[in-house]
Amino acid sequence: MQWVVGARENITQGSIVSGVDWGRGEENPVLSIVLSNACDFEHDKLSFLIVAALVPAKETLMSTKEYKGKVESANEEGGLTKKAWESFVNYLTNFIHNSNVGRYFFFDPNPVIDAPLLLVDFQQLRSLDVDELDDLINEGQLDHPHVEKMMAHFVGYTGRVPTDRADSPEEATYLQELRGDYHKKT
Repeated sequence: MQWVVGARENITQGSIVSGVDWGRGEENPVLSIVLSNACDFEHDKLSFLIVAALVPAKETLMSTKEYKGKVESANEEGGLTKKAWESFVNYLTNFIHNSNVGRYFFFDPNPVIDAPLLLVDFQQLRSLDVDELDDLINEGQLDHPHVEKMMAHFVGYTGRVPTDRADSPEEATYLQELRGDYHKKT
């Protein structure tokens, strides 16, 4: 499966670009991806360009508490029990398939762009003046239908609506009712 194709003539939604100044000096993400609507480009309705940072998937995941929790039981050689291994692989597979709506969208930029596996980080967003388009270098293009999948993922992430959570006593009552005859072994 190829996720990325060569750079198109014009920057548009899903374009992978370099040259965005994130204001972090040496810590700037090297690559970014355009989230602005393609129709805004097409109909010359673009005043600002919305981009998200692209971050290395392996480094980013390895730094999360979820990842660390999945591998904390590993022995000195990195071995995990069968159950821990399956949980770890399931965790990574969810990222690979973008199956959980979350902060990141995974994709492989190779062989078009020589970069590690990447995550679109929906918490690292910039709005650039349209005049800054000329300062960007179009490195590649996320292929269709992956552009649409990324945007659906973005909308799902940003469109989350907070809901009230049951307090502990309420939760215990619900668990008791829903568990039926099952209980923890003693």
